[in-house]
Amino acid sequence: MNLAMISQDFPPEVGGIETYAAELAKRFSEYCQQFMVFAPSKHEDHEVDQQLPYPVKRIAVSNSLIGLRAIPEMPQLLRNESIRNVFHTQWQSLPASIFAQKQGAVDRIFVAAHGRELLFNPFEHIPGFQEGYIKYKRWLLSKVDCFFPVSRYTGNLLEEHGIPPERIQVVINGTDPDCFYPKDTLKARKQVGVSAGKVMLTISRMVARKGVDTALRAFQKVYAEYPDSRYIIVGSGPQGVELEKIAADLGIRHAVIFAGRIPYDELINYYNACDVFVMPSKTMHPNVEGFGIVFLEANACGKPVVGTCSGGIPSAIVNGETGILVKEDDHKSLSEAILRLFSDEGLSRIMGGKGRRRVQEEANWDVVASKLLRNMKSKI
Repeated sequence: MNLAMISQDFPPEVGGIETYAAELAKRFSEYCQQFMVFAPSKHEDHEVDQQLPYPVKRIAVSNSLIGLRAIPEMPQLLRNESIRNVFHTQWQSLPASIFAQKQGAVDRIFVAAHGRELLFNPFEHIPGFQEGYIKYKRWLLSKVDCFFPVSRYTGNLLEEHGIPPERIQVVINGTDPDCFYPKDTLKARKQVGVSAGKVMLTISRMVARKGVDTALRAFQKVYAEYPDSRYIIVGSGPQGVELEKIAADLGIRHAVIFAGRIPYDELINYYNACDVFVMPSKTMHPNVEGFGIVFLEANACGKPVVGTCSGGIPSAIVNGETGILVKEDDHKSLSEAILRLFSDEGLSRIMGGKGRRRVQEEANWDVVASKLLRNMKSKI
């Protein structure tokens, strides 16, 4: 199969969709006869691209406009590479493929769906423009041969946009069990500089929808029962100062470690240093957790996870098997789930072990890429 990927989010930038695009591109290039990527130009992208085993066509444009800016170049570039199928990591870049298809350069168009991009409307508060944007989006989506939502929740969003179920194939996200794997907990704690009886961990951007404020309120109850416990928060963002104040007001600031941003290759030590991974995301329309790859990364390290019944998280966590799902914005039920796992080490080991096996068997990038390519080939 010959395939091109177009992604408005791609390394050297970092984030969930950037990881999704990079991990799939690596495997698509191995499995396809011809493969290339279209991505926006970024500072230091030349150094990144030199290390990749496939060509990247950088377009000098802001991320969200790559689908328009690539229009003049895409048809001929695809013909030069004998590529007639295009995979989009988000729907916004569709204009380039639709134009190329009209020029006879593209046969099939495939699109991944994550969640927020289907809910977001930049003209939400501008009458007339809001409706026009919705019509524009639905028209673009109608031109797609097959969608690959990363969760059942996102699949339902596509159906709400008028996409028939037969054009939707849910393929959940993955992670790399060779990058994230179990290590000795005590050694990991030394590497991250923490010494505690029990450790709770969150890795996320410090924004309201991640629910770190709820986790801090839950930890207040946890700390009352485990006064030698610690809560590590890895990440940065606009809510950072507010969260530190919440921790201080709750009287637990001394037990909360705000670690800031950590290099990707060091995250494994933080996962292995914890007893429970927690990310109690909230639905704050249009912002929603489309999946939550961090839950898989923690599971891959053999750790149980706790999340909310928000967005696509129920596709990331097998409730009662690899972790526990609780209600949104409910610090009481969250603290109960954490305390249950802290007090029952046997249950924690079982859930962590099942999470690790799930990643090894199905929730990894090799399996995800194979499923996507198999489904794409069936449409050609």
